[in-house]
Order: sequence, then structure tokens, then C-alpha cells
Amino acid sequence: MDEQTRFRTALAALGAHAEQQNGRLSREDVQAFLQDMNLNEEQYRLVYAYLASRQIRVEGVAFSGTLAEKPPYSEEEQAFLKQYRQEMRRLVKEPENRLAELAARAADGEPQAKRALTEQWMERVLSVAGEYAGQGLPLPDLVQEGSLGLMIGADTLGLREDGRSWEEHLEQEIRRAIRAALDEQAGADSAGEQITGRLNRLADAVTELTEDLGRQVTPEELSLYLDLPLEELEGLLRIAGENIETADGT
Repeated sequence: MDEQTRFRTALAALGAHAEQQNGRLSREDVQAFLQDMNLNEEQYRLVYAYLASRQIRVEGVAFSGTLAEKPPYSEEEQAFLKQYRQEMRRLVKEPENRLAELAARAADGEPQAKRALTEQWMERVLSVAGEYAGQGLPLPDLVQEGSLGLMIGADTLGLREDGRSWEEHLEQEIRRAIRAALDEQAGADSAGEQITGRLNRLADAVTELTEDLGRQVTPEELSLYLDLPLEELEGLLRIAGENIETADGT
């Protein structure tokens, strides 16, 4: 395993550990997971900045300026936020000592208690979702994913780790669901960028070969020119559609 892969693996393990700690780590936690990387203080600072961008707080580490700033909500997000808060105001709030009883009943599998508990935690879902705003998904999507995580948390309260409170368990599931959605979106964005780059390269190749040959090129010629399997090239041509034409009309 090369050093870059080892570093990414260590970061992934550190992120998983942070999830178990509700997004909070100590400096000692970070250093323990990265002890084999031989990082200097500046490199650790970059690691702390990366963790902060993933909404993982490292005790005693603070950032100012652009990293600490939150992007403003769009008009659509502001409208959603207003409507969501109106819905929360219509809910009957249970006293704090009642929530522990609801959680205990939910842990025993009582459906009504699960529903009531999730309603009481709508505000917390919104709060957590707001922490991840501007990282790839709009606020309504973040809230939706967090709400799904909350329902999973309520369903699995009876299976939570020993020593973990019901509040910690619910918040962990909310954050886990939101982070998973953000990771999935980041992967989709990356794949989209790769396809766009390949389509641009294909278009450039068609232009170059057409000018050199004085005629439309064939898929076979493009396949040789780009060193791409013909089947893969034809797939790109289907994606490009009418924007790129070849001699056989593909």
C-alpha cells in the first residue's frame, strides 16, 4: 500500500471514529490515527481544516475567516426554512423529562413512541443539517436525509451501543445519514466531471481528425486515435448524441 493510500485509509478510519463520537475528536485522537504518517504541525493543521470542512470538531482547534463562514441560504432554502419552522411551531412540545420516557418506550419497540420521539427531534435535525449547508446538497435534501437517519435511530434505539445515551444514538444516526448522502453526491459529481472531460476530449479528437482527413471520421478511426476500446467509444458517442457525428452516423 503506497503512502497516499495509507493516508486516505487512516483519514477514513478517523472519520468513522468521529461518527461514533458525534463529530467530536481530541487532538490525541487525530494523532493516534495518523501516528504512522510522520506529519509536521503544518500538515496536521491541514488535517484539522479538512475535518472542520466535514463538520468534525477537534477539541482546542478553531478556524477563523472563510473556513468558519457559512454560505447564505438561497431563496428556495429560506422559503423551506420558514415553512419547516412553522411546522415545528404547530407541534406540541413535550417536557424534557417526558423525552427520556418516550425514548425508553421507543427502545422497547413501541411505534407510537417512535413517532412522537421523531417529531420532538425535528428541530435537532434542522440544526444538524444546517451545519452541513453549502457542502454539495441543498438544505431541504440535507433535512430529508437527516430525518431518515432520525427514523432509523428511533427504530434502532434498543440496539444502541452499551453506554451510549439515546440522545447520542439519535444524533449519530442523523449525522451518519447526512454524511453518507454528501459522500454519494461527491462521488456523483466526480463521475460527472470525468465523463464531461472524456466527452470534451472526444469532441476535440473529432475536430482534429476531420480537419486532417478532410472528411467525417469513423468510430473505428476514433477508437484507434484515442486508444479507447470501440465499445467504450460508442458508449461515449451515444451520450454525446447529436453534438458529435461520425461517418457512419453514430
